[in-house]
Amino acid sequence: MPCKLLDDLPREIRAQIYGYILAPTGRVTPRRSRTGATLCSVPPLFPNAEINLNLLQTCRQIYQESKDVLWKDNILCFLARRSIFDPKEDVVFLQSDCTFARHVRIVELRFTPFHFDLAKVVTFLQPLGEWKSGALREVRFHISGVGTMTMFGESVSMIWQRAMRRRRYPHLKFRGFNPTSLFGILALAGNEENGHLRHLKRRLDIELGIRLSSNKARREWFSVHKPEDCEETLQELHQSLGGDLYMDGVLCYKDGIRLRETFAGLEAESQED
Repeated sequence: MPCKLLDDLPREIRAQIYGYILAPTGRVTPRRSRTGATLCSVPPLFPNAEINLNLLQTCRQIYQESKDVLWKDNILCFLARRSIFDPKEDVVFLQSDCTFARHVRIVELRFTPFHFDLAKVVTFLQPLGEWKSGALREVRFHISGVGTMTMFGESVSMIWQRAMRRRRYPHLKFRGFNPTSLFGILALAGNEENGHLRHLKRRLDIELGIRLSSNKARREWFSVHKPEDCEETLQELHQSLGGDLYMDGVLCYKDGIRLRETFAGLEAESQED
């Protein structure tokens, strides 16, 4: 049967179409459905976030041309509200006999400080480290709400301050977010001797929001948080996980080496006007 997609369009155009269908945002998250496991785009696209996997069942040629797009152009993303509070819901997708597990290359764990529960995250990291997928090469931790001034204001920036003060006041008890859990989870994943993910490439992305803030907001920030304390905390986070550390999209540390002095430069910029 003639097919306009295959007969009339060049291979390059078909590849773009496959990408629009299977990787519209570059990130997908697993969900359960009536027929079993399915994938949804992150962030969800209107009106339907579900990725249409029927394309892979169209015909043999389309399958061969598009089968690698799903995991070559997508990051498998586990969201905080599911992978932290109910890890068993997501761990099923890490089983070696799961179709989704065979070709995944990059996994990303997304959560905010308020969603850290060390005991529950352990149940997720261990099977991830034991994953039989030969294609998996990188695990990313994406942490938002560590102290994002642009969205939440000074009340949430206190979380960052608590993380900085945790060694100076080891016996001080905090309500809500316990900063020790943050460092503990990262060490559990990246410790060189027994970390579950030590054999994989690791990356930590921190959304602090300070690079997007005005100089006035930065001056207020640094009146509470000293640049040297911020830099020390950033270094401790990197030492816990290893690999690469990005802050607001900028690579700051790589494999134990500091590539730039982040906060001192930002403080200097805030004094310009």
